Parts: sequence; C-alpha cells; structure tokens
Amino acid sequence: MKLKQVAFLFSVLLILNPAFSQKKSTALQARVDSLMMPLVQTNNYSGTVLISKDGKILFSKAYGPMSREYKLANTPDTKFFLASVSMPFTAVAIHKLQEAGKLSIKDPVSKFLPDYVYGSKLTVHDLLAQRSGIPAIGVNGKVDYDSLTKFDHSIEQLYTYFKNEELLFTPGTQYNHGRSDYILLAAIIEKVTGKGFGEYLKEAIFSPLGMQNTGHSSSEKEIIPNVAKGYAPTGLYEVESAYSISWSSKTGHASIYSTTTDLQKFTQAALDGKLLSPASWNALFTNYGDNVGYGWFVSKHLNRDRFQMNGRAPGYSAYAALYPKEKLSVIVLSNNYISLPADVGKSMAAIVFNEPFERLNLTTKPVPADYGQKLAGTYKFDKNFYRPDYELHLTYENGQLTSEWGGLIPIDKGDKHFKEFILRTYWSSITFVADERGQITKMLYDTHQGIKVK
Repeated sequence: MKLKQVAFLFSVLLILNPAFSQKKSTALQARVDSLMMPLVQTNNYSGTVLISKDGKILFSKAYGPMSREYKLANTPDTKFFLASVSMPFTAVAIHKLQEAGKLSIKDPVSKFLPDYVYGSKLTVHDLLAQRSGIPAIGVNGKVDYDSLTKFDHSIEQLYTYFKNEELLFTPGTQYNHGRSDYILLAAIIEKVTGKGFGEYLKEAIFSPLGMQNTGHSSSEKEIIPNVAKGYAPTGLYEVESAYSISWSSKTGHASIYSTTTDLQKFTQAALDGKLLSPASWNALFTNYGDNVGYGWFVSKHLNRDRFQMNGRAPGYSAYAALYPKEKLSVIVLSNNYISLPADVGKSMAAIVFNEPFERLNLTTKPVPADYGQKLAGTYKFDKNFYRPDYELHLTYENGQLTSEWGGLIPIDKGDKHFKEFILRTYWSSITFVADERGQITKMLYDTHQGIKVK
C-alpha cells in the first residue's frame, strides 16, 4: 500500500512540476517586462535580453525595432555589435595559444613585435590586464579617432597610430581602458598563428562552441545578415541613425558581433570550465587591480561574485555578466548608443535573486524655468573624474537641461523640484545639491562631485 502511495505522489509531482515551472517563468517574464517596457516606450532601449541558469535559458526576449526605417522588429536571432564585450574573446584566444605552447603571458611584447619601441618593457600580461600605459588612439591629439573609425584599417595600420607614443605611466602601476592593448593582442594572435584575427577566433572559439551567428567584422563593405541598425539618442526621448564606422578600426577590443543566444554559449563555457583549462579561466577572472581581470571586470554585486563586461560603440551597447556560484548568465544587447544595458542587466539579476532594485520614474514633465536656470552652469570635477579636471557645461532651454554629453532626463520623486536626473547618453546618475539658501552648489555625477564654478 505504501509503495502505491509513493508511486502516486511521484506521478503527481511529475504532472505538477511543469506547471510550477511555467508559473515561475510567467512571473519572471512579467517582472522583466515591467522593467523593460518603460525604457522601450521612451526610446531608451531596443534590443534583446537573455537570462540563463544552470545552462538552461530562463528568459529570452527581443524589444523594439531592428530597423525603424523598414519597420522591422528585433528578434532573439538579431545580431548586435558587442563593443568592449568583444575583449573577453581576445583574452580567451591568447590563453588558447598559451595552452598550445605558442606563447606565454609572461613573454615580452618585443618577442612578437620587435619594432615596438616599448616592447621590451611590456609583457602580454600587461596588455591583458590593461595596465600597459599605452595611450589610446587619438589621446595625443595627433589624429581624430572618430574620423579614422569611418575607414577600414589593418591591425598594422592601427598599430602605427601609437607605436612611437610615450607610455602614460609605468607598466603595471595603473589601469587604463586598453583599446591599444587589445589591438596589440590581436596583432600577436595574427603573428603567432599566421591567420587573420577573425579566422582564428572562429577556429578556436566560435566553431567549437557552435556560435554560428558570431564573427569579427573586418571591413565596412562586409554585409552581415540580420544585424540590427544602430541608433543614437537625440534630445530626451528621440533617436537618430548613428554614424557608420568600419569595425576593423576596433579590431581586438570592439569588433565582434553576436546574438544573445550565441553569447550565452560563451558565458556558459566559462561557467562550466569548457574551452579552456580551469587554470586559464581562473587567470581571466583574477583581479589584477582596480577590479580588472583579463577582458572582464571582477567585482561583487548583490553580495555575490560577478564577472562582467560592458561596452558602447556608435549605434550599439552591450553587457554580459556571470555569477559563478549561482551558475547565472545575464546578457543585454542593444542597438541604441546609450550605456543602459549594464543597469538593465543588474536589475534583471536582482529580479532572479529576488533582491530589491531601483526602478526609475522617468518623466517628460518640463523643468520649471526659474529652477532650470539655477541648475544651468559649469561644474568642475577633480582629477579622479572620468575625464580628469573636466568642466561639464549645462544649459537650460524650453524646459530641458542639456550638456555637451547629451540631455538630462528628470526623475520624478514627487518633490517640488527635480533633484535627480539621468544623463541619457551614458545613463549616469546626476543629483544636484543646494546650500541652506537654496543656491545650487554642486553636482553629484555617479560617485563623483563637481563644484559649480559658473
């Protein structure tokens, strides 16, 4: 009798379990949709998102237009350029070559690029950890970076823009976002393999993982099927076509395109310890200073270990995060040149973990003229700001605040005056601080403080 009861209960559980899973899936979709739809409806987000846990996709959905001109909608199979989320692929490729005995991350750069002036002072590790001190192209003012990105470049041509430039600091002592570092890593990959950068990545990473919708764009003339058209924000709630670039000008650090489904195969390989040895994956996810690993940022989020990378490039923005202990991947891709995916991705993780997160109440209400004039002016930041000693200029017109970095969207918290805003382009938090007389004295830009000087 007891055996029959056990068998009956087991059969009931088998019947109910799919229904329970479906209920959880529906609840997850409802919560993610409630997060995403206000952003989609205000033209701040269009793209695709994916959440997977233990190798199973919990949620995957596309939002907004793939092409506004042709009225085509994004789908889960739409391709997007990954911007700096391309960097982990370069780091993995280098470690594949190290495991094959073709190089060591301890090797000096001069071993592969003997004509590089500072090659004997730098190692492959310095490049991977973005601690070389090599200036980014255009920083010296000798070339206009935005202009040169509109044309095809070989790695050798990119290399010439900085090969004779002095280092910004002693190698290993500081972090500096390594566009030039990863261009050199791509050059090393080509030198060691005798193959094109994209060809080797396909052979070593994309094909083994079944990433059939992922590749490296090597020419502006290349036609990539099913890739989303890129847009850029204008004003507070509108978008326009982003200017076109040749992604070959970003080889090594921002030239990869993919889909959320393909990218999940890559993040899952990292979580499962596939493609590389455990020692190599551990090296990629080690903090070498400033929360930077090899192609990934290494930090805590919601009191959980997190490895993540985010990026933006003309027309696109992207975010990919791994929570190793929870075996969770969160991926957000967008065809809008707004740094929103990282915030969306963190909120999606909070939803999965049932943790609280801030839902912004963006408003189209105008900023009153008398108050807007008080907020307008020049704000001076210190050397630790994103651009050291930068002066940010705000202007007020027709109920809106704008800056040279784009418009500020008010956040409505029911106060008499808007104190908090979102700088739309970079999706940065802006808070204004007044003294006891009501005069605006400073701006809090994320964690940085700017003093009002004019």
